[in-house]
Amino acid sequence: MKLSSFSTILSFACLVILGIFLIPRLPVKLNPSQKLPVVSIYFSMHGQSAQVIEMEVTSKIEAMLSRIRGVRGISSNSGNGSGSITVRLSEYADPDMARFEISTVIRQIWKSLPAGVSYPSISSGSDGGNSRPYLRYTVNAPFSPVQIQEYINDNLKPKLSEIQGIDRIEVSGASRMIYRLEYDYTVLQNLKITVDDIQTAVQSFMIKEFLGTGKIIDENRSEQWIRLALISEDRNQPFDASMIPVKNIEGKIIFLNNLVKTTYEEEEVSSYFRINGLNSIYLSLTAKEDANQLALSKQTREMLEIYKTSFPQGYELHLAYDAGEYIQSEMDKIYFRSGLTVLILLCFIFIIYRNFKYSLLIISSLTANIA
Repeated sequence: MKLSSFSTILSFACLVILGIFLIPRLPVKLNPSQKLPVVSIYFSMHGQSAQVIEMEVTSKIEAMLSRIRGVRGISSNSGNGSGSITVRLSEYADPDMARFEISTVIRQIWKSLPAGVSYPSISSGSDGGNSRPYLRYTVNAPFSPVQIQEYINDNLKPKLSEIQGIDRIEVSGASRMIYRLEYDYTVLQNLKITVDDIQTAVQSFMIKEFLGTGKIIDENRSEQWIRLALISEDRNQPFDASMIPVKNIEGKIIFLNNLVKTTYEEEEVSSYFRINGLNSIYLSLTAKEDANQLALSKQTREMLEIYKTSFPQGYELHLAYDAGEYIQSEMDKIYFRSGLTVLILLCFIFIIYRNFKYSLLIISSLTANIA
């Protein structure tokens, strides 16, 4: 069936109009969306130089990891007393399977590593992608950093979470709240309990260890891979020293609360960040993968400008970084250069043919193709 010229032109006109209406839905962002899986390996070897660690540990592990299928690149860092290896995987690799293979390789090579090397710890994540914050603010006030951070978490953060397109809201800058354990050395000596015993007991209470992946068969007889992890049943409970057994002495279990005094307090401050003599907190916003960062940045800034008027006395909000400004400036350059290129092209065509028809044809064709 042969389409008429009118039907062809009408179809293209509909597609052009549809494309023009879809332009506002295009994701505009600073960084590409693709995220490549990454597996990080860390180990320590106290008392050894970077050269020894590189020759005896890092190079051996790297040689084995390079044989794993789906590895795109390997980078390492060997320092005095420790080392780390980063394995970047291909976009087609299964991160769970790759991590399981890496764990297997580590177990196989572990026996051949020199004495004194800690068993390598493995963690997974992603490299690249749209994980960089598109907006960063500093909030400063004549109060302690903890008070400022609590105010932002309780008041400003819920408001920001209502904006569609925001993936993550991070508030940082204040010292962490920690549990401080104080022990009496004489009591420990009398009970023949060491500090290492206490550390081991606390670590066991908080344990979460990745064991690899396993294959199961569901009720439909189909196979699927699942992650296997060892997690303490008390891990999600509040820290309670009376729930942590430390040692069994002559049939009597000694719990942590009998050995230490526990206090919940702010961590000792190691540095201060101030603006105009006032303590400051960072507020960082990260966009979702499919979000238009240019429009999202404008919407967020407008909302924060309105919310600033209801801040308590002494609170100030300062813009530290805005990816939207950079994106807008780069797009303005693209618009200018593209427009100038088309204008020069049209001028050459008009000089050669002396006919507006050719110029109009080129403009309409470019518009249709872009749309």
